[in-house]
Amino acid sequence: MAKHFEEASRCPMCPAYNENPMYLKCGYLCCLQCINSLQKEPHGEGVLCPVCPVVSQKDDIRSNFQLGKLISKIMELEPQMKKILKMNPRMLRFQVDMILDVDTANNLLTISADLRTVRCGRFKHQLTEHVERFDYALCVLGSTRFTSGRHYWEVDVGTSQDWVLGVCRESARRKGKIQLSTERGFWTVGLRKGGYFFASITPALELCVDPNLGRVGIFLDMDMGSLSFFNMSDGSHVFTFTEISASQTLRPFFGPSVSSNGHQGSLSICPVMN
Repeated sequence: MAKHFEEASRCPMCPAYNENPMYLKCGYLCCLQCINSLQKEPHGEGVLCPVCPVVSQKDDIRSNFQLGKLISKIMELEPQMKKILKMNPRMLRFQVDMILDVDTANNLLTISADLRTVRCGRFKHQLTEHVERFDYALCVLGSTRFTSGRHYWEVDVGTSQDWVLGVCRESARRKGKIQLSTERGFWTVGLRKGGYFFASITPALELCVDPNLGRVGIFLDMDMGSLSFFNMSDGSHVFTFTEISASQTLRPFFGPSVSSNGHQGSLSICPVMN
């Protein structure tokens, strides 16, 4: 939550903190410097909103002193916030040694011999029909079942530009198209081509994440009902789901990149660290 608050405190037009927030007539908010750089209306003195057709005259533009004071306070607290949002090394105590469950894998997926890496191929494998297998969605579950306690694992996403990770209910839909949403029993974050990171809430929430994260840390606390994701390149927090019910068994969820132009992005469960 603190990370999203920090992001919301920045001007949408530049990376700076919005210390001098200004409102246009339509309600669009940006910093004073960016207001002065907005495009002027043709044959007039007003400025054009960058996201809607409303024109704001000079008298329409208002400052928000109280919001500016709040954002200045956030700037002062930024070093402490960054520290708070780092992954706690004590989570490593709850590492889970898991493998992939081949009986759940879509038949377009290829699982490594050690059952730790998955990628999407171009041809279907002749796999035994299984009630637990995803027959349409390109995904596979981890072997571990979670009913209580705390659990931590890491996944190497490499340079893949298209993946989804998280957990799902044991009872989640396996046949036909699936909707990745908390309402359907999927708590996931992912990346789509073009650098779009998202969390599977409704509507989908876009996340601000370093595109070169490489490895994702996942911490599930069944007792607290939370699931947190971390960028392991620097230990920074990515996103946390809350209010996850422990009334049903949960399973680790893996959705690798769809093979395209010869590029096959894989997902690998990292070995437990001593």
